[in-house]
Amino acid sequence: MRPPCVMRPGMRNASHAAKTPGHHHYRQGAVKVRRHSPGLGPRVRVRPWAFDERVVHLALADQAIVPHPEELDQWVETLIDTRPRLSTIRTGALFPAAAARFVDAGFVTVDTLALLRVELAGRAVVAPPATSRLLGRRHHDASLVDRAAFGDNWANDARDLADIRHATPSHRARGRFVRRAAGEPGKRRRLVGFAISGAAGGQGYLQRLAVVPEHQREGHGRALALDALAWMRRRRLSHGVVNTAVTNAPALSLYESLGFRRLAEELLVMQLDVTTR
Repeated sequence: MRPPCVMRPGMRNASHAAKTPGHHHYRQGAVKVRRHSPGLGPRVRVRPWAFDERVVHLALADQAIVPHPEELDQWVETLIDTRPRLSTIRTGALFPAAAARFVDAGFVTVDTLALLRVELAGRAVVAPPATSRLLGRRHHDASLVDRAAFGDNWANDARDLADIRHATPSHRARGRFVRRAAGEPGKRRRLVGFAISGAAGGQGYLQRLAVVPEHQREGHGRALALDALAWMRRRRLSHGVVNTAVTNAPALSLYESLGFRRLAEELLVMQLDVTTR
């Protein structure tokens, strides 16, 4: 199943409630991008796409930002002028108001994400199935899991996963491992799934969840999601949020079985083909 996108501002999201209508389920500024991109200003961050250097990922610095048309045009022209091999600009997940500005600039929708929310207050903390700590030295292994689950177009590399872990003031990173068969090369235990969760402003975020295809439908995704929810409840967070593709029926079914309810609002991922400009 496709794992959820990270809940970053401007994609996959602290202290003050966002004032933008319809964003009552997020905290403005809760999740931070680590630094802005030189030449583009503090409202946006750009980095190469993990597994395709011709694609850049453009993420708004906060989910409440709605770029001005002139500002967005300047970002695009700067990227085209400074990256001669650039073919595609792909956004993070956008709320509708920001997405409309990107449409006006020629971007098209390439993915639509459902938002889901679960209320945590008053729920008993149930011991989840066993998971293991995901250490930073395992980020490379986790990126291989992510790539197998997402494919090259949507996967995160090790640096992306490190950024996801530190996008909120508190986080939890857990993995599921299976024992390798006798004679199989590699470490004794193989990482087959992982989850990264964050907490900020009294809210929880299931930032990333991935399971390799050959070990899906074995309970690993459910175990990791249950662990994340138990961690959020122990921290006395009010609710948890996750997103996933609207076409990802297995993921939607999993989250709904765990108490998540789909919200009316959806997020859009957009991209611009700059080779025709």
